[in-house]
Amino acid sequence: MELSNNICEYANTLARDCDIDSTCVFIADKTTKQTKIFHLGNFGVDQEVLDRYYRTQICDVDPFTDTNLFETMDGARFHVTNDPALERSRSRAGDYFQFVSQHSIDVVGASTMKLQPRLYLMIGAHRNPYRKRGSLPVERLNFGMDVLQAKIASNLLSSLLAGGKGYRTLLNVVSAEAAPVDARLASLSARETEVARLVCEGKQNKEIAWIASLSECTVENHLRRIYQKLGIHNRAALVARMNGVLN
Repeated sequence: MELSNNICEYANTLARDCDIDSTCVFIADKTTKQTKIFHLGNFGVDQEVLDRYYRTQICDVDPFTDTNLFETMDGARFHVTNDPALERSRSRAGDYFQFVSQHSIDVVGASTMKLQPRLYLMIGAHRNPYRKRGSLPVERLNFGMDVLQAKIASNLLSSLLAGGKGYRTLLNVVSAEAAPVDARLASLSARETEVARLVCEGKQNKEIAWIASLSECTVENHLRRIYQKLGIHNRAALVARMNGVLN
């Protein structure tokens, strides 16, 4: 997906107004053990550095996409690099900070939006450490990042709706004639719903255990309770029930 000209112009204006040398926009998919990166926009970052960031798996230890921190948050959050909220992530991010230092990148902060569990829209902001400049206008940058996140999220939604399947899905969600919520599905706990969703994504028990920070035994116990509540006996029936195919 390409960002619209309007978004690109806003990103460049934000960088100038906040005395930022570069920004980059990407989606980090952390639903598997190795992070997958989908670049949406690059404004001033050396492409080879971005490629190396992904190729050497530095993205796995990026504190601005740390699942231990951002899974507990909703919406978009901007954090400067020395934000106390990142302290929990700092001990796991040694390789990340060594990487940016080696490439002469002063990461001033990033805005992270959780799109869904373990899937983040991230906008990073950087300065050249060798240039003299004033203090960072944090409040202005925070506000600008919020606006930029909203613009990109809107762009993503427009791209999804451009396809027939995405449009039909939205109509099903917002239609007043949509089927009522299955009472049996509503009886699932939050954790059981998460496990069921991961099964529908094709994840095996071992993958679900890693993603949800559970033991495989606990995942199996959750599945047994899910099957019992829904009156089904296997994963195929669970997928059908979750997708409204099986009543």
